[in-house]
Amino acid sequence: MKISLGLPTQRVDQLEEFVTGEAVAEMSRTAESAGFDAVFVTEHPFPEKSWMDTGGHHALDPFVALSFAAAATTRIRLQTHLCVLPYRNPFLTAKSVASLDRLSGGRVILGAGTGYLEAEFAALGVDFADR
Repeated sequence: MKISLGLPTQRVDQLEEFVTGEAVAEMSRTAESAGFDAVFVTEHPFPEKSWMDTGGHHALDPFVALSFAAAATTRIRLQTHLCVLPYRNPFLTAKSVASLDRLSGGRVILGAGTGYLEAEFAALGVDFADR
């Protein structure tokens, strides 16, 4: 069995505790020391207010956040949970994934999906029906 730990980078209500470079690095080092197999982050580039009001959350860019985790660790895998592929240009996504994987020594786990928040697609100018 492999176990991944979610980094609480969506906790904008506690920015100084969870949403800083040092916090991401420290949590990742601690997860690695505790024997976790991976750390993961989520992706929500532009969540709408109604979703936020019912328990939704912000999120850091997954590749930037996982870069901080990679730089602070040596073994633990770096997982997107998940990268919403239709939000991004496929060439830039491939470049980001490949760059993180190369610089981390091959530790990336790419969790990918199609997304479900129509308003987020609209904010990004992406057709939800064609995702």
